[in-house]
Amino acid sequence: MELQEFTENAQRLRGQMLQQAMHYLASSDDSDDVVQEAFIKLWLKRKEIDDFAKMRNLASIVVRNISLNMIRDRKSTDSIDHCICMSNEIDAQQQLEELESQQRLHNAIHSLTDKQQALIRMRNVENLSYAEIAKMLGTSESSARAMVCKARSAIIKQMKGANK
Repeated sequence: MELQEFTENAQRLRGQMLQQAMHYLASSDDSDDVVQEAFIKLWLKRKEIDDFAKMRNLASIVVRNISLNMIRDRKSTDSIDHCICMSNEIDAQQQLEELESQQRLHNAIHSLTDKQQALIRMRNVENLSYAEIAKMLGTSESSARAMVCKARSAIIKQMKGANK
């Protein structure tokens, strides 16, 4: 693939790639970085890319992998404090119990594999459908549903283990 054809195809794909990266990262700056890195990888593989369809498919895989790598490398340290809304009416004991519960949940989620964390984020934070998740992962909807279920089961198992 020559420069002109690559540039035209890249312009056509950029919006889709940004949208896909946003599903994983929820940050426009990070998504821009992912797309730029993806274009670099695609440019290096340009001789193996015959047509737009192949470039589109490869771009989807590259964006997914770079996004998941970014999540893994960052080991998201989002403060759990943002998730806790404590009312002044709740007494100190209830606040402490809520904080401990949130901390156990936080630890359980971080004990998951990177892929499981991404699945939980896509389903429960970004509210993506199983069909959308399956499309991003390149798998069937039932497989996506099973992977999310397995990730949730792992959280439950961790939470039960933390209570003992």
